[in-house]
Amino acid sequence: MRGLISSTSSDSGVFKGLRSRGLLLAMVLAVAPLTACRGPAQVGEPLTEKLAGSDPESQMEFWHELYQRKLTSNDEAFHAILLFLDGKDEAAAYGDRVSSLKARGLLHDSFNGAANDAVSRGDLAVVIVNALKIRGGLILTVFPRSPRYATRELQYIGIYPTSSTNQTFSGGQFVSIIGRLEDYQRSRPAKAAEAPVAPQEDAPAAPAAPAAPVADKDEAVKQ
Repeated sequence: MRGLISSTSSDSGVFKGLRSRGLLLAMVLAVAPLTACRGPAQVGEPLTEKLAGSDPESQMEFWHELYQRKLTSNDEAFHAILLFLDGKDEAAAYGDRVSSLKARGLLHDSFNGAANDAVSRGDLAVVIVNALKIRGGLILTVFPRSPRYATRELQYIGIYPTSSTNQTFSGGQFVSIIGRLEDYQRSRPAKAAEAPVAPQEDAPAAPAAPAAPVADKDEAVKQ
């Protein structure tokens, strides 16, 4: 009898443990969809709402303010890219910037990120690779608007740190990337100058000197 009681009490402890674990599992499963569906981080007030001008003073203030930001938004990143490429940004709003980049073939057609979404390294890599005409390997040539392969190529040539396509940039990191792009562009003429020179055609051979006259045999005998 005592054994039966002890067995029953131990079984009840097991059932309580299973019940508590089951409750914990149910809580995890309930929360998981909420965390899995979370979208990209967002920037509360993109700088482009007040610093989207192209005059030197606005540009200087934009870069200074962006450097201190914790996150870089899509709108800030695309404004910065247009300043880098053209020295100005004539777009009136975020939609115009997106349309301009797509029309140039710099941004993949399926892009639909919001203005205040934190820019993804993959989307930005596509813009950079196509803007600077970075050829890369065969796969990037075939898929020039692939965030994955564009990110890998920028890592390979030293513009990006080790990254995943879904990561974003702080303002300081983004400004540093723009600095690396400028260095990359400046190094291109030097790389072209270092390229091996194509071999020139051989110069025509100089005409052979005329042979000395051979003395007559009879004169040679007389001497």
